[in-house]
Amino acid sequence: MHREGLRPDKETALRLHHLLSLTRAVEESLDSAFRAGHIPGTAFFGRGNEASSVGSAACLRDEEWLVPMHRNCGAHLAKGHPPYSIMAHFFGRADGPSQGRDGNFHVGYRPKRITQLISHIGTMVPIAAGVAWSAKVRRNGQAVLTHIGDGGTSTGDFHEAMNFAAVQKLPLVVVIDNNQYAYKTPPSDQYACPTLALRAPGYGMPGFLIDGTDVLVVREVVSQALDRARRGGGPALIESVSMRLSGHSVYDRYADYADMEKLKLWERERDPVKRYDQFLVEYEVLTPEEIAASHARARAEAEAARDQALKCPFPDPGKVADGVFAE
Repeated sequence: MHREGLRPDKETALRLHHLLSLTRAVEESLDSAFRAGHIPGTAFFGRGNEASSVGSAACLRDEEWLVPMHRNCGAHLAKGHPPYSIMAHFFGRADGPSQGRDGNFHVGYRPKRITQLISHIGTMVPIAAGVAWSAKVRRNGQAVLTHIGDGGTSTGDFHEAMNFAAVQKLPLVVVIDNNQYAYKTPPSDQYACPTLALRAPGYGMPGFLIDGTDVLVVREVVSQALDRARRGGGPALIESVSMRLSGHSVYDRYADYADMEKLKLWERERDPVKRYDQFLVEYEVLTPEEIAASHARARAEAEAARDQALKCPFPDPGKVADGVFAE
């Protein structure tokens, strides 16, 4: 797929650039907040995965559901989840979606049709299949997008959901964010097939292997898969290959098990944000000054959201049992 043919118009280029920059800025701000003691739990980030998250979720319509996982901050932002809401959730504040009951990306945002994460990653795909089944029964012409990591594809839940989606021809697009490590497990110890996309024909659906560090490639392939699903063509499996540019979580010692030479190569040549910057300049879509201004706006938006969230009060302890039963 030649990148010249994927050149977006200026409005789209700016939107994608802002979302990529904002994703990086929000996660960097959260990382700083964790180290300053503002996050009571731990934190998992998707550095290196920004293009896959943003490029895929940017293809969804407002009325369609996103079923993300814990490294899909960019997908949350692309679907319209406000940075302030994300920050308040991480900080355990009253304005967060869980009203202080949880932190991290165990979070959904119903106003923008984003489901909440279940910690058992493979279990999210059956949830997504259920949402897609609802769309099919309602005949509303909607498709559903979900993400899963390479490690999550080894679970039974994943295989059952893929088979069910194929048999029922559900309007579901599954993106595998293959970032080279499932916690500490490399692909060679996770699966024996050359690529995870090759599993798709066995389920009875099309499979695609794409460069997950190129936001334009991700956007093009996911957009086509979603359009096919909306027309009743059934599900698709997309393996989006990137590399996790930081540890499993903020406490992880990445250098203890990762191939650091490979990591340096990916940071230098395959960083999703830098690659998009270079593309926009090379093909004269945006000027270096416009790109710098976009990065500055994203950093300012992230910092403003962080400052606002830190001023938000903690929840009233007397309301801890609220929301357990329907009222």
